[in-house]
Amino acid sequence: MVPRRRLASFLWLLGGSLAACSCTVDEGPEGRAVAAAATIRWDTKSQMKQIAGTKGCDSYTPTWAPDGNLYTAVGDCRPRGVPQKIGLGFGRISGSTGYGVSFTPVPTGDPLNWDDTAVGDGVDALGGGRASEKTAGLLQVGGRLWHWIRNISADGTGSRLKFSDNYSTASPHFTWVNWSLPEVGYASLVQYGKGYAGGPAGYVYAVTPMRSSSSGSVSNSAYDLVPAFGLIRGSRSDLAVQSNWQYFCGNSTSPAWCSAPAAATNILFQSEKKFKPRAAMSWNRALGKFMLVLVYDPTPTTTDDDTRFTGALMVLLSAKPWGPWQTVFSSGSTWPGGASTSACNSTAWGAGDRADIPTKYMSADGKTFYLFSSGGDCLSIARGVLP
Repeated sequence: MVPRRRLASFLWLLGGSLAACSCTVDEGPEGRAVAAAATIRWDTKSQMKQIAGTKGCDSYTPTWAPDGNLYTAVGDCRPRGVPQKIGLGFGRISGSTGYGVSFTPVPTGDPLNWDDTAVGDGVDALGGGRASEKTAGLLQVGGRLWHWIRNISADGTGSRLKFSDNYSTASPHFTWVNWSLPEVGYASLVQYGKGYAGGPAGYVYAVTPMRSSSSGSVSNSAYDLVPAFGLIRGSRSDLAVQSNWQYFCGNSTSPAWCSAPAAATNILFQSEKKFKPRAAMSWNRALGKFMLVLVYDPTPTTTDDDTRFTGALMVLLSAKPWGPWQTVFSSGSTWPGGASTSACNSTAWGAGDRADIPTKYMSADGKTFYLFSSGGDCLSIARGVLP
């Protein structure tokens, strides 16, 4: 059990100026100054939920669409209703409450072809681990669903965008952009409200892994544990144009953006941690804060740990997507720990390969929310409360 320590409250400093450089400035979404909250109180494990029909599934990446559903990728499993095990799939998470959701797989492209990501107009793929294309992030914005797909190279590195204009249909179609980012192993799109409500008018953002605190240390892997994360942003004028994407190359007081990955700087660095490179960030409008959710290895000196079963959890808050960040929860050990439910085959229950806090299920005051993860290798859900 992690002790509940009240953190000292303070007011965040907002804004900042850009030092002289050949970069561009981003003001980011507006966030009001609020006192930092104390540590999160989670429901007991007996109250947490694991969703039937998702046994063995991971790589959830929920985004809130205008039709009220969350759309997500799913990986390395055979969801209920799918005729074979898939490395990458697509589906809807529906339900009016965080604990009352269900998952429905949706075939894409050719509904009879479950391996049409690379060569077709779907986002279904066969194979396991690095041998299959996988998701990194989904985002519904401007009537279009954007999908960062990772493992695009034979060695399981790099990322590339696909998009759909009919994602809510029975068999949606997706189109590749004509470029890729071989140096980026994971690009987790930052979530705002329903249909991107409350998001900045000019840009979308994605969190990327970095191998160190050094400039340019962007990681091209979704598998190697990292101590740091950076940001990329895309211009909403046309996310399909490569030149509209930039790397964060400033700091928390002087945000700046550059075209070259060699100039990229981190938004978070913790030298003593080994984080799964699959971060998730969402905007809590009521708090005026971004919530950054990270999964890490609580025993970094051991090898071959799988965070789905042994991972620890960290949640941080900031008024800006580039920080500074305040940790409001860090489990320090496997979270939530113990065994999964029978719906998840009674596996060990860790923090997952990634964990998200969907904006759909945040309370009106922003203090109650639900964590969606692949803990125990299922769609696992836990309610958290800030005082």
